[in-house]
Amino acid sequence: MVLRPLPVRDPATLVRFQRLSPKGYASVLPYPEMAFFREHATTLSTVLAWTPSTLRMDHEQSSLKTQFVTANFFSELGAEARLGRVLDPARDETNGAEPVAVLSYAFWQNHLGADPSLVGKTIRLNDKPVTVVGVVSSEFSGLSLESPELWLPISQHPYLVSGSKLLTEYAVEGSGVAVWGRLRPGLTPKAAEKELRSLAAALRAGHPNDIWENESLPGSPGAYATSAINQSHHGTGTKDPNRLIPVAATAGALVLLILAVACGNLGSLVLARGVARAREIAIRVAIGAGTGRLVRQLFTESLLLGVLGSVAGLGLGYFVLRYLIAVTDTPAWMNPAPDWRVMLFAIALGFLAAILFGLTPAFQVVRQRHEAARVRQILIGAQVAASCVLLIVAGLLVQTLKHASGDPGFAYRQVVSIDPSLGNNRYSPAKARAYIDTVESRLRALPGVESVSSASTPPLGNKTVKIGLQIGGRAISIHTNSIEPGYFQTVNIPLLRGRDLLRGDTDAIIVSQSLAIAAWPGEDPLNRQLSLDGRKYTVVGISGDARVAQLEDRESTEAYFLAAAADMPWMVVLVKALGRPEEVAPALASIAKAMDPEIIPDVQLMKTSFQNRLRASQYSALSVSVLALVALFLACLGIVGLVTYAVSQRNKEIAIRMALGAKPSHVFALVMRQFALPVVVGLLVGLGGAIALSRILRQVLFGIGSLDPMAYLGAIGLFTTAVALASLFPLRRAFLVDPMHALRND
Repeated sequence: MVLRPLPVRDPATLVRFQRLSPKGYASVLPYPEMAFFREHATTLSTVLAWTPSTLRMDHEQSSLKTQFVTANFFSELGAEARLGRVLDPARDETNGAEPVAVLSYAFWQNHLGADPSLVGKTIRLNDKPVTVVGVVSSEFSGLSLESPELWLPISQHPYLVSGSKLLTEYAVEGSGVAVWGRLRPGLTPKAAEKELRSLAAALRAGHPNDIWENESLPGSPGAYATSAINQSHHGTGTKDPNRLIPVAATAGALVLLILAVACGNLGSLVLARGVARAREIAIRVAIGAGTGRLVRQLFTESLLLGVLGSVAGLGLGYFVLRYLIAVTDTPAWMNPAPDWRVMLFAIALGFLAAILFGLTPAFQVVRQRHEAARVRQILIGAQVAASCVLLIVAGLLVQTLKHASGDPGFAYRQVVSIDPSLGNNRYSPAKARAYIDTVESRLRALPGVESVSSASTPPLGNKTVKIGLQIGGRAISIHTNSIEPGYFQTVNIPLLRGRDLLRGDTDAIIVSQSLAIAAWPGEDPLNRQLSLDGRKYTVVGISGDARVAQLEDRESTEAYFLAAAADMPWMVVLVKALGRPEEVAPALASIAKAMDPEIIPDVQLMKTSFQNRLRASQYSALSVSVLALVALFLACLGIVGLVTYAVSQRNKEIAIRMALGAKPSHVFALVMRQFALPVVVGLLVGLGGAIALSRILRQVLFGIGSLDPMAYLGAIGLFTTAVALASLFPLRRAFLVDPMHALRND
C-alpha cells in the first residue's frame, strides 16, 4: 500500500513541498508564500494546496471535517464528480465568486440520504449560505488518509471562518496550507527545490520576519501513502517528517526474524529426515544417481514447501488486510489485493526461504558428512537469536506501555474538557472573556463539580505550543500554556514551591521542576527572570512535571502564563468532577450550549483522550508480543524435534546408562549438553541484535532506556524456561525406555 500511488492523475509528477531551515521544520506553508510560488515558479506547471477546518452545518449536531482547497485541486488530481461538477478555477476562485461546496460520497450517502436533488441547492455552513455543486466519486479521498465530509474553495475561507487571516498573513497561529506541485515534463524535484529556495530568498527580502532565514523547500513524492501519513502532522515543529521509516523498517525486520526461525526449524527437520533416508540415498547412489541429481531432488521438495507457503501467505495476507480495512476508518481507495510487486516479493521470499532451509541441509544429507550436526547447531543458534531479539523488543515495548500508562503528572480520570471554539464562531476577545467567565460560574454551581478552570492548551488536547530557548549553550524546548487561576487545582498538578497565578499577574510565570533544574541548576529559581519571545517574566512558582502534551515525552518542560485577552477566543474550559465524569458531562455540554445556541461545544473526557494516546503503544506492544510468542513457539518446536531425534539416535546408550543406574537428571544433562553451546551463542547474538534494534527504536521507547534490565532478563528467563520445559517431553520417553527392549531391538 505504501508503494502503490494514490488514485490521482499522473502521480509520478506530483511533489509534496514542506519548509525546512535551521530554525525548524513545518509541514505547511503560509498561504501568501504558496501564492508567490504559484505565480513565479517555472519548474512547476501548477501548484495546489489545502488546509483542514471544521464547520457547522445547520442540521448537523456535530462539526464537519472540511478541507479548503485551491480550485484546481480536483482537476489536477483527475477526480470526477458522481453528481454535478467539481470545483472550477475559472468559476470558483475569482473575485466575487459564489460560495460553493463539493460533498464527499460517504457524507452525501450516510448523512444526506443520497438525495440527488441536493445538487444546486443551498446549505448553511457556519450560518452562511453555500451552494452544493457536486458529489465526488466514492474512490476519491484527496491527498490525505482522512476523507473530509466536504471540500470548499480556499478563497472562501475568510467568508466562512470569522476573523480568518489565512489568505493575507504569513504568521497566524495554527494556520498554513499543505502544498503540492506538479513538475513540468523532463524536470526533477531537485530542480524545483533549487528554484523554490531562490524564490523563498527573494520573498524574504520583502518579508524578513515571515520567511525563515536559509529556508528551503525539500520535495518528496506527493502521490503516495507516506505523504498522506505525514500530512496528519499538520503544523510546525522540529520533528523529522520521515521519522516513521526506521520504525516501519524495524517492524519488517522483526517479521523477517519469524521467517528465519521457521527456516531454522525446517532446516533441522530436513537434516533429521535426511538421516532417516540414508538407506534410500545409498540405493540411489548405487544405481548411478549423482550428487547434483540428489541435491536437486531434495531441494525440489523444499522449494515446493516454499512456494506453497508463499501462496498461502498471499491469500491469508489479503483476507487479513481486507478485514482490517473493513473494521477501521480506512479510505475507500485502499485495495488490499496484491499487485505484481507483492506477488514477485512473496515468490522471491519463498524461493529464498527454500534456499535457507533446504539447500545446505540437502548437501549435508547427500554427502552424509559429520558436519550435519554442526549445521543443526548453527540452525539452533539462529532460532535462539531471532527468538531472543523478538522477546526482548516485545519486553521493551511492554515496559514502554507500562511507563506511558503510569502517572503522567496530572489527574485525567475525573476531568472533562469543553472546547466551545469561540474563535471560530466570530467571538471577540471581550465577548469571549464574558462567555468563559459566565460558563465557569455556572459550572461551579453545578452539583458534582469540584473545580473549574480554563487553558489555551489543555492536557492531551489537539493543540500544543513549543518555544525554543537557549540557556547556558543548551537548547531547551518548552511547552507553554496560557491558563486561568485554579488550573493546577483542577488538573491536580502539584505546586511544589511558590504560589499560583492571580488575576493581574501579567508578568508572572510558573515553571515546571524540570525546567527550573535545566535553567538554574543548583540555584533557587523563585523570583528569577526568564525571557521568552522577547518578553521578561518573573518566576513565582514551581510546579510538578507533567506530560501534558505527549505521554511519551521523557524530557517535557512546561511554562505557564496567565491568559491574556487575545487568548480568550481559544480557551478550553476544564472541569474536575467529584464522581464519575460521565455522569456530569451531558450537563456540562448543556450549560455551554445554553450560553449560545449557535455553538456546538466539543466535550471530551480526558481519560478517553488518555486511552487514545496509548492506543498506538498498545498496538505496537501487542503486535510484537504476538510475533515473539510465535517465534518462541517455533523455536521450542524445533528444539523438541531435535531433542527427539537426538534421543532416538542414542536410545541404546541411554538404555545402557539407565540399566547401570544413571539418574534421569544425568541423562537430561547428557542429551542437552550438545545443545548448550548453540543456545548460549544464540542468546549472545540475540542480545547484540536486540541492543542494535532498540537503539533504532529509541524514538518510541518512552521512559526507558534501550538496555532496560527487566526486559532483557525477563526475555532470557522466559525463553530458557520454555525451552527447558519443552525439552522434557521427548526426554520423558527416554526415561521410560526399557533397557532390555532397546538392546533387543538393536
